[in-house]
Amino acid sequence: MICTHERAELLEAKSALSVVVMYEDAAARERAVTFCDQLVSRFWTKCDFDVSWWPFALLDQAMAAKEATERAAQADLIVFAATAEGDFPINVKAWVEAWLKQRGDREGKLASLLEPIAGAEDREGQKHHYLREVAHHGAMDYLTQVPPGMSRLIPDSLEAYTERADQVTSLLDDILHQQPPPPHLVP
Repeated sequence: MICTHERAELLEAKSALSVVVMYEDAAARERAVTFCDQLVSRFWTKCDFDVSWWPFALLDQAMAAKEATERAAQADLIVFAATAEGDFPINVKAWVEAWLKQRGDREGKLASLLEPIAGAEDREGQKHHYLREVAHHGAMDYLTQVPPGMSRLIPDSLEAYTERADQVTSLLDDILHQQPPPPHLVP
């Protein structure tokens, strides 16, 4: 049995967060650096980050593509930074399909850092649509900005499950305290 002090230490331990960043060019990499800086700033007290950086062009090299695939299959967060125009290159799509197959039912998040298309505020580009589909297919959360929370995806002990089950999140609290709609008058 774990005493209260040991339980508190387990809950306060930092989670390891694996991040894979894919970027199209130097400008896209800068957007990803800004995103990762914000992520670390917000969660450095709760998470230890393991970030790996991969330019699209590196996926043409077999060994690099293999390593990037393995890292993405295990990653908690996969970040795509690119221009929004056009479609992803064939090597990027092949890489995505490879890690999706290896990932299985593993939970995770996919962040899209696509530079908006000039003059197309209401139009979703091919890349944006593709990334949404990838996230859906992989049962991953789809992000376009740093999330407000980065909880451990899957608890690693029975105590962690118990602690998680006892928590009332703000969303759950809102649901529990929501006022029922007024009854409709029937003529």
